[in-house]
Amino acid sequence: MESLLQEELPTIVSNGAFGKNLKYVSFELDKDLVGQNQYMSTVLFGTVTTSDESKHRVLIKLKLRDEETRIKFKIDFQFHNEITMYEKIIPFIFECYRSMRGVGDCPTLARCFYGRNKCGEFAERDLIVLENVNPLGFRLSEARPFLDYDHVLIAFRTLAKFHGLSYTAKHKEPGRLQEITMDIRDTQFDANGQWIFNNNALGKFFKRGVDRLIERSGNLYRDNEHLRRIKVLIDDGNNSLRRVLVPQEPFSVVCHGDFNRNNVLFRYDESGLPADVLLFDFGTPRYGSPALDLSFFLYMNTTQNLRKSRLDDLLNAYCLTLAESVPSGVRVPNRAELDSEMSKCAFLGLAHAIFFLPHQLESDNIYREGMDEEETTEWLLQLGGDTATDRVADLVQHIVDMEYTNLLRS
Repeated sequence: MESLLQEELPTIVSNGAFGKNLKYVSFELDKDLVGQNQYMSTVLFGTVTTSDESKHRVLIKLKLRDEETRIKFKIDFQFHNEITMYEKIIPFIFECYRSMRGVGDCPTLARCFYGRNKCGEFAERDLIVLENVNPLGFRLSEARPFLDYDHVLIAFRTLAKFHGLSYTAKHKEPGRLQEITMDIRDTQFDANGQWIFNNNALGKFFKRGVDRLIERSGNLYRDNEHLRRIKVLIDDGNNSLRRVLVPQEPFSVVCHGDFNRNNVLFRYDESGLPADVLLFDFGTPRYGSPALDLSFFLYMNTTQNLRKSRLDDLLNAYCLTLAESVPSGVRVPNRAELDSEMSKCAFLGLAHAIFFLPHQLESDNIYREGMDEEETTEWLLQLGGDTATDRVADLVQHIVDMEYTNLLRS
């Protein structure tokens, strides 16, 4: 891989990725950081030196070499989406914001120097070159997988600023944002229209939590109307997920699509508190309800106690920051309207988290080669053991208690 970069980087530099009229001098690989925290791509860190003696700290993403895996996880589509976000969508929404409000308080994002996604026989040479923001003080949180209130609060506030860019863009150039987001490619469904997991698998992940919830609080939940409603949605998983992903105006935004602890970096102040957040890994964005991002982060990164005690504070902070982050006259959802979005769209966060959360709670989660679909499902159901079963039950309990089941009424 290092030899590939030595071949590719001179052309990338000469084409102006790091500035005009520059030539490539060298690339030094940081071997201590190779492959960290990535499983959909190979990530290399290093320093590109150019002829003006500038040193550019970079993160370079390469596609996985296994073609079957690339196809299964739609990695070609993910590269397309990330390049589209950095080259088209993000510049457009930032420019709309700046033209109406000046510099303002925009969310922090890494710079993208270059992206190529030719696919096919060229797939192993496709790459995305991004700014390495670690020297700027950004890093992953040490707490995993659950975050404390301060981390979640600043993540929600940063997400509000990011979503606010979409509302500003829609106000300034109605219709244009919807038009350019049509270039985003779907990574949720296969060529046959099937979601990541079939309905039977999704039902088994859900049942894992329901059975534990009934076991510990059967009298309260056995005949609960909203538990029944969620089961109806799960049983018709493909159609339910398609419905929740359909953009509904006026509140649809460019969503990160995988807004989770492993895709946000925190910068800390001198006292150790998170002071800024940077979003990265834009391989699965979509245009839809802000609740798609909010519910996924909520269910993947918070404990039941935090959701019970501070959810109002978190959603209020999101709404307040959102209102403050847009120019006067730009329409954004108030708290009641955001609650309505959550009641209709939090189902997506649940559907993802009942699979992904046990995966993050298990240290030995390496996929066993050669398993068929049924064996894979049964293996996934064992991840995380009793602890994961309890956490899945917590997720089911929360979505039922909050009555986030209004997708059936939409």
